[in-house]
Parts: sequence; C-alpha cells; structure tokens
Amino acid sequence: MATEKVLGMWWDTATDMFTFRISPKHDAELLSGVRMPSKREVLRTLMAIYDPMVLIANCLMYLKILLQEIWRSGCAWDDEITGKLAEKWMIWIAVLPDVRKVSVPRCYRYITTAEATNVVQLHVFCDASENGIAAVAYFRFEEAGVIECAMVGSRTRVAPLKILSIPRLELQAAVVGARLADSIAGSHRMKISRRIFWTDSRDVVCWIRSDHRRYSQFVAFRISELLESTEGDEWRWVSTRSNVADDGTKWQRLPDLQPTSRWFHGPDLLWKPETEWSGEGGDPGTTAEEIRPSVLHHMITEPLVCFERFSKWKRLLRTVAYVH
Repeated sequence: MATEKVLGMWWDTATDMFTFRISPKHDAELLSGVRMPSKREVLRTLMAIYDPMVLIANCLMYLKILLQEIWRSGCAWDDEITGKLAEKWMIWIAVLPDVRKVSVPRCYRYITTAEATNVVQLHVFCDASENGIAAVAYFRFEEAGVIECAMVGSRTRVAPLKILSIPRLELQAAVVGARLADSIAGSHRMKISRRIFWTDSRDVVCWIRSDHRRYSQFVAFRISELLESTEGDEWRWVSTRSNVADDGTKWQRLPDLQPTSRWFHGPDLLWKPETEWSGEGGDPGTTAEEIRPSVLHHMITEPLVCFERFSKWKRLLRTVAYVH
C-alpha cells in the first residue's frame, strides 16, 4: 500500500484516502503512559499532529482543553503534570492509537456527478460548551433523489480564560461557523446553491431573527457580523442530539474515529430528504437573554427659593440672583 506525503498530509494512493501519523520523534514511554509529560511536551504532542483541514478536531480538542487546564494550574514548562491532569492525559493517549486508523476520502463524492443541475448545499453545525466552541461543515449533494454527504472541515476554539455564559459561547460558535462557511465558499470552485447553519441554541436563532439593537453590545456586534455574511432565514435550530458539532466540544464518551461515524460521515439528518426535516428548524420563540437594560431615573425636586415668602419683587430678585 503506497502512502505519500502531500503538503504535509499523508495520502494513501491505493484507496485515495487522507490518513494521519504520529511523529516517530516522540518518546515511546511518553505516549504509552509510562512517564507523565510536562507542559512543553503536551504542547509538542499537540502540534506534531498535522491537521491543516481540521478533520480530527473532535480528538484534538480534548488535548487543547487539557493544555489550557495545565496552563491555568500554574504548572511550569518542564514540570510533570500530576493529579487529575495526569488522569486526563491517560484518557487521551488511550485514544491516540485510533488516530492512525483515521481515513478521510480525498474526493467529496463517489455516487453523484458534477453536473450543473445537481443541488449542492453547505451545512454548518455550531455548538459550544463551558470548555470550548466548535463548528463543522459538510457538503450535501442531491441528484435525482440520490443523496451524498461529505465532511469539508471544522474549526475549534477553547473557551477564553475569563468565563463567559453558555449563550455567549454559542454565539461565538455561530460566528466561527459563518467565517468557516465564507472560507469554504471562497476556496471551492463548485457553485453552492444553498447554505444552512444549524445551532442547538434557541437564543442565537432568536437574536439573529430579531432587532439586534435591543441587546447588549457583545451580542449586537456579533449579530451584526453574522447578518453581513449570512441571511436570517439560513439559520435553523437543531436538537443537541442531532448536532454533530457537539462531538467537538464534549467528551461525554470517547470520540468515534471510524470512517462511518457521524463526524466523518455526516449526521443522519443530512442523509434524509428535506421533507423529513420537519422535526428540526422549528420556531425558536423569543428570548429575554442579554436584553439591553433601560434605566429611568425619577427625582422630585423642591425649589430652592420659595416665592410665597417674599412680598417685594426686588428682594425676591436679589435672593434668586444670590442663589444662582
């Protein structure tokens, strides 16, 4: 099986698949758990996995979050991690051998053709948790009733050190998803007939579909950016269970790196006809989250000079002039 390195990515020419490898320069004892790493070695391990298209973000995001926790703990660069940090490191290296088994098709479609009459949709799923945010994009091809989906790429960010509310992080994820869609549209020659953005935050959909001037500056500025690059009717609500971006923000279970997993294969929602999407994208209702407060100040003032106490005009005039 011939595997070549093309622009930093490993390409299996026999199966036309992109694969991943771990650098042989890494200490075997380190990756086997015999020895605990330092903060410097955790960062080196993260950067050694070359993933320019961010295809395995669901796996690498856990290590990014761990690195942020190590940084927050005050650990020095060359001190070995201990305690819960070491336990989380052991969980991650247990998944590391599966990275070598990842194979992503280089070609987006194998069933449908590239005819101009085909419907090409770009679907972007956005999600956030207290640990970070993620956005993952898929192409959906439809030709004569035949549907085919392919992963395009993703983006992940760890949550800022200063705590943000979940609705604000969900809004940040929506911004990242919109920027990802612009990047994909600008780097592909195929004509995208439709874009749909999915988020499991009803607050985000409400903010986009209402007057953003009513909300705080944090929300208003980001909604303004979203409305410049997207349309309000392109945003839909999706249940957390169907939101594939949830795999990139939470490790409630170990990530599935098989080619048939929904991260690479696409969520079941996209493989169904649009007529069966009725359970998703419903009316999000209204929200009072981040409403800009209106402050009204009422004050009863008493006159400094009581005119009724004066019987002469000149004396009243002098008194008022003295007060002023």
